[in-house]
Amino acid sequence: MIVAALLFVAGIFLGLGHNVFALVLSSALIFFASIILFIEISDFDVLELLLTFAYLLAHQSGYLVGVYLGYQSKDQ
Repeated sequence: MIVAALLFVAGIFLGLGHNVFALVLSSALIFFASIILFIEISDFDVLELLLTFAYLLAHQSGYLVGVYLGYQSKDQ
């Protein structure tokens, strides 16, 4: 839960200052790092795959919030 919250906040900061290519690269980094970490720590099964997708969802939704907040500040 804490990791997902931190990824959400990181996504917000990424959305405020960078474009979508930075999101793609950071999402790929999160995906491969979590897969490698879960394989090293325990047996990789469906639960770890769902947790990886939850981390990606938190990161990408934070990015969308950051883009929205950045757009609102430019509009005013």
